Amino acid sequence: MGGMKGYKVTNADRSRTVGVACTSLQELIEKARIKFMISKDEIVNLQLEDGTFVDDDNYFETLPQQTLLIMLRPQENALTGAEILYNALRAVNLDFLQAGQEVNQFFSTNLKHKVRQLAHLVGDADGDDRVLLSTKTEDPVWFQGLDTRASSKEQVMFRGAQDRIRGYMFKTCDALKKSEPYKVNRKVRAKISEMMDEMKGSLQKAKHFGCYFDRSGPGDGGHGDALLRRLCDDAGTFRCQGRWDEKDCLYSSGLSTHAINPYCSREARVLFQMWNLDHRIERSRTVIPAMLEAAQQAVEEQRSVRWSYFFQLLFTHHNLKLVHIVCHDKSVHSAKCDPSQYLI
Repeated sequence: MGGMKGYKVTNADRSRTVGVACTSLQELIEKARIKFMISKDEIVNLQLEDGTFVDDDNYFETLPQQTLLIMLRPQENALTGAEILYNALRAVNLDFLQAGQEVNQFFSTNLKHKVRQLAHLVGDADGDDRVLLSTKTEDPVWFQGLDTRASSKEQVMFRGAQDRIRGYMFKTCDALKKSEPYKVNRKVRAKISEMMDEMKGSLQKAKHFGCYFDRSGPGDGGHGDALLRRLCDDAGTFRCQGRWDEKDCLYSSGLSTHAINPYCSREARVLFQMWNLDHRIERSRTVIPAMLEAAQQAVEEQRSVRWSYFFQLLFTHHNLKLVHIVCHDKSVHSAKCDPSQYLI
């Protein structure tokens, strides 16, 4: 073990922070227990601000002095830096947060009717002369309100798809790290960490599936990996793929056709953000619990988790459907994971 080093330890809601001088991880835990009045019989975990759990002396020794560690009981979740900042901003009633809440309130009632009205205002994209324009120089109005260095519509839409997939990855990691099995079982935690590392690597290779919204990429008639094909036609028109339990959109014809071309105008681009990449087998209700079950089963049977199965369910249109908000069913989906695919 190294010499005496000083660290900061805080509780789950960060209402109290204490300094602890120690020579080992176990000594830090024992001293922090006393300061936070936690009995020796109660299980505790230590994690960093980015969610990394610290449960190994070798890793602990790599941490610099004055590192902030969060001590958690099994039922506790740590507040992220973003949550703390948001709570602080709400406390001072900043105008932009109030405005954001008013917008949210506007869309929280009679949403489908309001979206139909907005879609009518956007109009028919196929007849718009601007739809085939691409660069910021050609159609500067389309880029208004965007804080981006992207020089083309295709680059903006590519990054928009990436953001959605990155969001799924972040939410999945966050939910797994907050789960009971991850907190209390080191072997399960290792299985989950291995699984997520593999997924992160595959997402990087696939460029976080930015291809989904990029009209310049390969379409249905293209060659190569089918999972890397765009979800729109050559002009950039997207059509609703239907509710999770339907083969096609029920509004595929008639005046209320569910189709949009975000490349056509700034209004259409903004409205497209309300279209959803919906998980047929639900991410939070079904896939994440299945991943935890698979990790626990892998530990018990001394096998490996088939991470590629869950990767497909979380990030690819093997399980994702692009849907208009009217076809986005938020009730419980009956589609389930296949337990025979959990392990290798």
